[in-house]
Amino acid sequence: MNQGHNADYCLPKFFKVYLAGISGDDMEVPVSFNRCLPKCLPNNVTIKSIYGKIWKMALRKCGEKYVLVNGWKMIVKDEDLVGGDVLEFDFDGSQCFNFCIYEPRTMCKRLRRSSVRGEEETRANDDNDATLEDVDVSDQRQYLDDPNNPFFPVTLNPNRRSQLRIPRKVITDYGLNFPENITLVDTLVKKFGKLAKKIKIQLNGSVFVKGYGAILRRNNVKSRDKLICELKKTGSNNMVHTIKFHVISE
Repeated sequence: MNQGHNADYCLPKFFKVYLAGISGDDMEVPVSFNRCLPKCLPNNVTIKSIYGKIWKMALRKCGEKYVLVNGWKMIVKDEDLVGGDVLEFDFDGSQCFNFCIYEPRTMCKRLRRSSVRGEEETRANDDNDATLEDVDVSDQRQYLDDPNNPFFPVTLNPNRRSQLRIPRKVITDYGLNFPENITLVDTLVKKFGKLAKKIKIQLNGSVFVKGYGAILRRNNVKSRDKLICELKKTGSNNMVHTIKFHVISE
């Protein structure tokens, strides 16, 4: 637990590292932070992000620990948290925690949640986060776990990184089908874990993976880097269960 300095007043704060698959439904407050909580403990507190997003949670005592309950899963979902994200909570001394996120690789403060751009509904043809590149297919297959798997390269659009469109040609050529949820993995999976994301299928048949920006963030992908998406499927209906992202840094 550290102290944040602001002129004559110090806001107590604590840090947590989000670990996908380990962090549960609730969030434990570090025991060292107990002395910063008011003697008359509020039943409910507010979590407020640096850009104004607000969540309501309950504060409960469990043994010697205090726990934030009834709302942590919503914060994880709304903020698209990934393993390794560093979370900072500043307590105002009453019943509000000011909340911000630091990128795990750069330790730069994230100013806006990735889903802000994603709230704009997609246009299937021209307004995509990633588009097909016209490059040598044989050169790309060398990066795949299995060279027989469907795949596609993408060019990143810096203005829209919230969702990824699966090219219609790849879907048609391989007769692919998609579930409601899909697993995203990369070379950092052993360190940060797998990501479970939603699939969105539009009326015109376009298929999007929502929230794939988490992969870009934790790999610190730059606009000049190359990204190859490998689709792993199973069964006679070619159901895609996993997308593996291969990042080739320039």
